[in-house]
Amino acid sequence: MNKFIDSLYKYAEEKPTSTLITIDGISITYGEFKEYTEKISMSLNTLGISENKKVGLIIPNSLQWYKIFWSAIRIGAQPVPVDPQSGELELNRLLDITDMEVCFIACKYRNNNILNTVKSIIEKHSNIKHIIVIDSICTDFDTPKFMTYEKFVGLGEGKTLSQVYNVDDEHVMSLACTSGSTGNPKILSVPYNGFYDAIKDISDYLEFDSFDTMMIGMPLYHQGGFGMGMQVVVKGGNVIYQPQFEPMEFLKTVAQKKVTVIQLTSTLAKILLSVPDFYSYDMSSVKVCYFAGEVLPKEIAKIFVEKLNIRVINVIGSSETATMVVWDSENDYDTDPSDFRELPFTKVRVLDENDNEVDTGTAGELCIYTSAVIFNYYKNDYESAAKVINFDNKRWFKTGDLVEKLNDGRIRFVGRSKRIIKRGANLVHAEEVESFLLSYPKIQAVAVTAEDHPIIGQQIVAYIQSVGGQNVTRGELARYFDGKMSAYKLPDKIILTEDLPKDIGKIQFKYIRHDICVF
Repeated sequence: MNKFIDSLYKYAEEKPTSTLITIDGISITYGEFKEYTEKISMSLNTLGISENKKVGLIIPNSLQWYKIFWSAIRIGAQPVPVDPQSGELELNRLLDITDMEVCFIACKYRNNNILNTVKSIIEKHSNIKHIIVIDSICTDFDTPKFMTYEKFVGLGEGKTLSQVYNVDDEHVMSLACTSGSTGNPKILSVPYNGFYDAIKDISDYLEFDSFDTMMIGMPLYHQGGFGMGMQVVVKGGNVIYQPQFEPMEFLKTVAQKKVTVIQLTSTLAKILLSVPDFYSYDMSSVKVCYFAGEVLPKEIAKIFVEKLNIRVINVIGSSETATMVVWDSENDYDTDPSDFRELPFTKVRVLDENDNEVDTGTAGELCIYTSAVIFNYYKNDYESAAKVINFDNKRWFKTGDLVEKLNDGRIRFVGRSKRIIKRGANLVHAEEVESFLLSYPKIQAVAVTAEDHPIIGQQIVAYIQSVGGQNVTRGELARYFDGKMSAYKLPDKIILTEDLPKDIGKIQFKYIRHDICVF
């Protein structure tokens, strides 16, 4: 069996003209999806791509991204989605680790010139045999490794269609890339059957069906954005990916498309509610609203439940686990939205530093079982051993979330055990930014932290000790790191200091920072 492909192809036979996905206002139907993935998988086979081969995608949200991803899945290959904002430093590390043989890229994304970056580093990575550029306007490659998307698609013409790959329980679906806390990327080995089961379980729990339309503002390369959209797709519904959040356009789309499921943060909800004549917009089609990534005030939950008649789902999730624990207004309305419980198909442990369960009323690290817990961190045995542990012959994941165990079996979110900054829609590891900044010749030492910000939630602050007391400005760092790292990781504020407080060689962040918390 190939559960995702079998499900999608079933709907292609039953309802071929029904819309599957819409991105930037362009849609494909289930029938077109089947046709495209059959054709593209033949072209991939022609390039020698088969089971367990790695296929990179350095592409923003687009229909091409979706088609290529599932075409690779169809033949048992493993897609490797990469943040299209990644610069030279990030891509060098990812290409070293992931073993991708074929890579699909966009020419540019926002201010990031992906094509030029890949051109400059490709000769260092002999494992990559082919680079396919999806933009028709880009044809000047000057190297045989590069080809146009049109030429690639034509490779499969006249070829015999291969069978859909038969997946077993040990098969890795994809390699999901995340920023690493040490400055190195972490690559998640996502279990195919386990991920499908987790998506199907939450979809069943929320009673999604083929009439549902979900609208998401998250990127496809992010495991959460991709996985959330699949919750309606596995039921034959339609998912809409927004290019960016614009409140009035959001409200108009909900009304016009009769959207039934939306995804917000507390900050975005506040922006929506501030729209003039907000209640004049028709949101009656919406039955579920997902909240994640920030503390959800009870006041906001109350507006959505009581005034808008929308079921509120507040989640703690993770790329390593899919959905973990929830606050569900249908079942939990008499409790605080920061108090979470297990789902019927998840399990929770709260552990001390020795991996023993803590007593009620005590804080510890949240450890989660779901069917989607990753096999491991690809080529990272140390991190795998530290985070993916075995209880009861099942894989559990140590999340890094600090929670308090409550009397009724629920857990209350306390904070993060890791130095993660929640900047807008992006999670940024402070350590990764530090490792990049230290590559700048004028920087001798650096400590990165966060400060609250009224619009983006948290801003990145860098305390810098320069070489010889030289001046270092944000503008010169922006110019130096342009194309080298994702723009959103550039510090928003630079603070020069003569010395960073240390104890036994370690920076004492308590003296220079506010507490950092993801949610």
